[in-house]
Amino acid sequence: MDVISLQSRVRRGYVGNAVAVPVLEATGATVWPIDSVIYAHHPGHGPVTPEITPHRALAACLEEAVSRSTPPATLLSGYLASAGQGRTALEHLDRARNTGRINDYFLDPVFGDDAEGTYVDPSMIAFFRDEALPFCTALLPNRYELAVLADASVETVADAVRAAKSLMQRGPTMVLASSVPVTGDRLANVLVLKKGAFAVEVDKLPLRAKGTGDMLNAAFIGLFTGGMDACQAMEQAVAVVAAAVDDASAINAPELDLSKIQEAFNLEPTLDASCQPIESLEQ
Repeated sequence: MDVISLQSRVRRGYVGNAVAVPVLEATGATVWPIDSVIYAHHPGHGPVTPEITPHRALAACLEEAVSRSTPPATLLSGYLASAGQGRTALEHLDRARNTGRINDYFLDPVFGDDAEGTYVDPSMIAFFRDEALPFCTALLPNRYELAVLADASVETVADAVRAAKSLMQRGPTMVLASSVPVTGDRLANVLVLKKGAFAVEVDKLPLRAKGTGDMLNAAFIGLFTGGMDACQAMEQAVAVVAAAVDDASAINAPELDLSKIQEAFNLEPTLDASCQPIESLEQ
């Protein structure tokens, strides 16, 4: 499966395409990375000046990736520097779907998190909610982004399921929400499909490193588009991320260890929790 990955790039560290590309490749996917913006490092580590990809260059990269990838390819979009970049991607997606060159669109609506709140221009939230959401096959938000997009409180797994179902009425057939609270020391990754809702719980560990959400989404997409069912893909993706988090947390690392991430795909999962059904959503 070919995956066109449109998101940010850092020169140091593992967030955005810097982690998504090797993780997707570890699942067997062929990746066409397109960088929406380049940073020296993640902005969470301190002030940094972005190198934003101009719309014309972005359009040319998308055109090249769509025309040369093996159809039907999958589009993943993560951090975007502007709504204009997003609209450029949607225009290419629409044309590519009409010609059969792209099928699924996985949307990671990167605009904020619990630690920092909203860290992009508020116009991006409107773009994701009103323009991108109806186009996407799957929505991949964290807890904060899910709550804002659904305009609902998301404090429990049940809340996450309700919020996801409300957004699925507007387009996506699948929602994978990360970092949903379970207890003070446990978090859940919640997968909502038309046929049911499922969760995989993990320990909440102290973590300086960034990029776990980008890593989770890339692993899930690679495994799912590679042939796994959604629940199995989530379970294995969460296990791989958990291994990387355990390693980074244990040594208080400022960045994830890419070698540990790649090794995790070749190991038997050590995560005790499995993909547990939450409720039936059968009509």
